Amino acid sequence: MESFDNFEDQNTLEALDQAPTPFSFGRNFFVLIGNVLLGMFLAALFSAVVALVWGYNITELASLIAGFEPDADVNLVRAILGVNQLFTFLLPGLLTAFIIYKRDWIRRLYLSASPSIKNWVLGILILFCSLPLVQFTYWLNQQIPLPQSWLEQEESTAVILKMIMTYGASYEVIINLLLIAVLPAIGEEIVFRGLLQKNLEWATKNAHLSIWIAAFVFSFIHMQFAGFIPRLILGAVLGYLFYFTQNLWVPIIAHLFNNGIQVLADFFYKEEMSSVDIESLDSVPGYAGFISLVLVVGLLYIMKKINHKPETPIA
Repeated sequence: MESFDNFEDQNTLEALDQAPTPFSFGRNFFVLIGNVLLGMFLAALFSAVVALVWGYNITELASLIAGFEPDADVNLVRAILGVNQLFTFLLPGLLTAFIIYKRDWIRRLYLSASPSIKNWVLGILILFCSLPLVQFTYWLNQQIPLPQSWLEQEESTAVILKMIMTYGASYEVIINLLLIAVLPAIGEEIVFRGLLQKNLEWATKNAHLSIWIAAFVFSFIHMQFAGFIPRLILGAVLGYLFYFTQNLWVPIIAHLFNNGIQVLADFFYKEEMSSVDIESLDSVPGYAGFISLVLVVGLLYIMKKINHKPETPIA
């Protein structure tokens, strides 16, 4: 066990000591994959039911998901997004944790202890400092030629997101924060960091490898390849936040901050309360990306030191 684990909750030590065997890792992995696939099926099924209630047939629903219905009812789009967030990540993640860890699932997901103020503030600061790096890698990603079908998928996703980010009333920003920030932050962190990354770490005995594999899967499963590299970087940063603190609330809070700040920035711009239009942000220069990288690495090192506890000599 690494000596810089978070010691705010001594129960986390017991969780690490009770790590699964390689055999149980395989079982855990297939339980997770099976539940996510089942969740995707149920998400599609319930999305169809919601669409039918709204008066849409299956063909119209498919057209809507493909981004060919820009004038569709925005509340229908939000309802479908909520169904997908619940059934694709959050519920499968919780079900997997309960199946694997039984009544001990909260502690084994490293959710039983509240993060210290220094950890969640530092986590948010690290995510904030990573934004120029993420933006620069997004520009790099744009230089890679992609198949036309992938680009069309990106365009359809952008159309759907644009539909959601329209406001007839101010309270709708709360709904968007729930759908775009809160649900993804909790569900995705449980699946990719709390379950996949941690089980990979137990199996491979290599924390860094597990972080980057989980980040790769995190980026890949979004099926948005024009932003694959920046999402990979984001996933790795979130993975290190979890690794150095051994508290899943830290990447959850940071993930929520990352998504939430984009929703709020877009809302304030459209309400003419801000002059920053995030949809028209240009690429940051290379030196800004480099400075961002240095800051992120430095702050992660500080987080590692903050959560370090020297080994107690055995008498």
